[in-house]
Amino acid sequence: MALLSAGGEVKIEAQENYIKSTYRNRCEIMGANGIIELSIPLVGGRDHHQSYSDTQIAYTSDWQHRHRMSILSCYGSAPFFEHYMPYFEPFYEKQYTHLFEFNKELLQLLIRLMKLEVKLSYTDAYEAAPIGMTDYRKSFKPGVAIDNIQSVPYMHVFEGIDTSLNLSAIDLLFNEGPHSKEILRQMVFRDKD
Repeated sequence: MALLSAGGEVKIEAQENYIKSTYRNRCEIMGANGIIELSIPLVGGRDHHQSYSDTQIAYTSDWQHRHRMSILSCYGSAPFFEHYMPYFEPFYEKQYTHLFEFNKELLQLLIRLMKLEVKLSYTDAYEAAPIGMTDYRKSFKPGVAIDNIQSVPYMHVFEGIDTSLNLSAIDLLFNEGPHSKEILRQMVFRDKD
């Protein structure tokens, strides 16, 4: 989200094979006792081998209810929770077939709520090394630092939170509301050439 806050045109990869251990089907939120990982189960589970756009969400467990309750528990007392949570309710009520569509709609909502000035487009074909673009596709994995992103402290329900953690954008939105855009912009540092 910090990179998106810089604005401009961004192309989202839609044609690659689904890659495990990335943020495509998971996020981290902050609870009173530390980080909580929310993970969307997929059809095929660990043996999943197909394109990201064809990856289907599994509904064999009530993960939507668990995610919603975890978010309520973690952010129910956050200053902007009551204002923004109604926008997220459909993601815990509607059954999306494909993970890509779930993520696409969620990203568009976050961009709108944070008032980011970015134009999104999606790839039509996979390119291993896109020409004329900075490629961040391999950067969005737990534990991988992203170049040009720095930690910026912000108000939080739980005191002393390390903002260098890759917490979900809802953490920032529920805690800082309309200030989220400015905080995201401060996270992106530019070369001083």
